[in-house]
Amino acid sequence: MRGSLLFTGTRVHLGAQLEEAVVLPGVEVACSAQLRKVIVDRGVRIPEGLVVGEDPDLDGQRFRRTDSGVCLITQPMLDRLAEVTRRASGL
Repeated sequence: MRGSLLFTGTRVHLGAQLEEAVVLPGVEVACSAQLRKVIVDRGVRIPEGLVVGEDPDLDGQRFRRTDSGVCLITQPMLDRLAEVTRRASGL
């Protein structure tokens, strides 16, 4: 974790990486997630292996992204992403 602010009740699992992140209360970041330049809303569950902050175009499709590259991540955004992934895999 570099240059990040984590609020009370945040759980970051082994192997997760956070850089320039603001993580609001009650968030859980699963192992191998990589988050750079993000604001994570209260109570969000970041799934294992999620990468944000590496591909600006992909980030802009999945999350709200500022011109300076900061992404807002909310639970409804992640739920929508999970649904799209399920549909794409035919489940």
